[in-house]
Amino acid sequence: MIHMREHDYQEAERFVSCKRCGFHKDQWEHLSWIRYAIHLGNAYGSSIGTYAHLTELLQLLQYGSIEPTDDDKSKFKQLLQLLHEADDSETPGQFEKRLTSTKFLKGTAGMRRSILQSLAMVGVIPNQILSLSPDFRVDNEQILNGELLLNNTKGRSDMEMPWAGWQGRLGVDWEKTQQLFETYLR
Repeated sequence: MIHMREHDYQEAERFVSCKRCGFHKDQWEHLSWIRYAIHLGNAYGSSIGTYAHLTELLQLLQYGSIEPTDDDKSKFKQLLQLLHEADDSETPGQFEKRLTSTKFLKGTAGMRRSILQSLAMVGVIPNQILSLSPDFRVDNEQILNGELLLNNTKGRSDMEMPWAGWQGRLGVDWEKTQQLFETYLR
């Protein structure tokens, strides 16, 4: 979102959304439902979800900074280690099952997937289709088109790029992890 600039709505070639940001023309009416989903711990992957996250964060920061606990940091390190240790052929679905079996991340499967999707959006969890990083913007249409190139997303609305594009052989991008989370990895 830090790279997004004001722009006119430009419909994507194969999708009913803006190819730059992913917003739909009339999506604002769903903002309260998105905030509800966020409060349950889910990441709402579209740009409107990012908007909802950021506005909520701004409101929360008025009451002081938000710091992860030592337990949060430990679980984050464990998650990264699990990803790093994945078999080369492990799929996102197989990893999610393995993660669930460890029982160290509480919550629903959707919450765990939201964490993985968020890490994939900033490139900490790489994907086989396109490079993502907080250093540059990738249009929503490019991410959606990437789904069309994957076998595990065809006909499945629950498995989305960029998390869907990960494979065990890709592991973790430790350089991006350090760039974004160095303070929390000590």
